[in-house]
Amino acid sequence: MTLEQIAAELGAEGVDWAVDRLRRFAPLVGYHSKGYEDSWDRAALEGAFNLETWLMIEARASKMVGEDHPDTRIDEAATALFELKPLIAQYIRQPRKGGRIPDNRRWLCAHVCADIWREFHDTSGSNSDTLLAACEDYWQACGQPPTAADLSGHLRNWKWFLTSNSREISEVR
Repeated sequence: MTLEQIAAELGAEGVDWAVDRLRRFAPLVGYHSKGYEDSWDRAALEGAFNLETWLMIEARASKMVGEDHPDTRIDEAATALFELKPLIAQYIRQPRKGGRIPDNRRWLCAHVCADIWREFHDTSGSNSDTLLAACEDYWQACGQPPTAADLSGHLRNWKWFLTSNSREISEVR
């Protein structure tokens, strides 16, 4: 299936930006590795916490030496870190009840499809068979194998990824 057909399946037939978005993320969705390695994300989050601690120490030191008005950049950086930490944390995947850590490439695939879907529909689409099929079609168009182990075409395995996407997006808004 072509990216143009997948865009049409999402309700964006003939919409160039939708095809461009599918094309832009295709190398990431189609990346062939054992799975998403989140060690850089974990290191970035740890670094953000360390920087936050350093900023608190710096602010206290300013007060201790008697500075009437500490550098406003400390407050600005602390505010930016407060907003940045949840964004970094969302890339660190926790195991599901079954114990396996979800493949972030599937999460990204669902996110790209759901984002386009929401531009043309009034619902999140997590219960839409059309959106579930579009996720599977995009996944395979990016060079990944079918997600149903028995090749039955059972698409409900995308529902968790779509539901987690809609929950995270609503928390950001």
